Amino acid sequence: MTFSKKLLPFIFLSLLHLIGLFLDNSSIDMITKPLLMPSLLFYFLGTTKKSPLNRYISIALIFSFLGDTLLMFVGENDLFFLAGLVGFLIAHIIYIIINMSAKNVYEKGLKPQWQDIFFVIYGLFMFTFIKNGLGEMYFPALIYTVIICLMAITARKRWGKSDSESFWLVMLGASFFVVSDSLLAVNKFVGEFDMSGPAIMITYLLAQFLLVEGYKRFVERLS
Repeated sequence: MTFSKKLLPFIFLSLLHLIGLFLDNSSIDMITKPLLMPSLLFYFLGTTKKSPLNRYISIALIFSFLGDTLLMFVGENDLFFLAGLVGFLIAHIIYIIINMSAKNVYEKGLKPQWQDIFFVIYGLFMFTFIKNGLGEMYFPALIYTVIICLMAITARKRWGKSDSESFWLVMLGASFFVVSDSLLAVNKFVGEFDMSGPAIMITYLLAQFLLVEGYKRFVERLS
């Protein structure tokens, strides 16, 4: 892998954002958070050859940007949390479509496999853990849990259908996304915990970068 200078804005903004979280500086948070996904999109589009998948990856990052931005205003109205959730829900659905496209053309659909059980069990455990604090968010949270677990399952189903490097990058990215969203859900619906902001954002930023880098490698192998 050759390092591209076009990745520097994302790295700089990510580090600055995390510093703001560690320092509990809301001004840095408000300035940097809306720029994180656009800077990652800048890196992806500026370093990746054109392919049909590029549009989908771009759309996923745009909806992630909307999710990031809307969640910044949760303190003003809880509807912003629901709106942010919808943004990330759409992003995950796009990632599912990408995962199912980045496979052998002869294997379609979501054929159940025994390896899927890990994410099914994890999803059931996590939802059971947070459900008492959900209130009116019960059904939106249930739908979101199903979708993010499905995103991780479809990432795993890329095994043997893409090159090893792309598979592991996407698989790690999907796993970090599950962890990040789990931390967010626990912090929101069970109880706030120390260093929740940095923990959520570190895993989230790793997730998005690894997913994008994994898909980038896949596109390059197709060229």
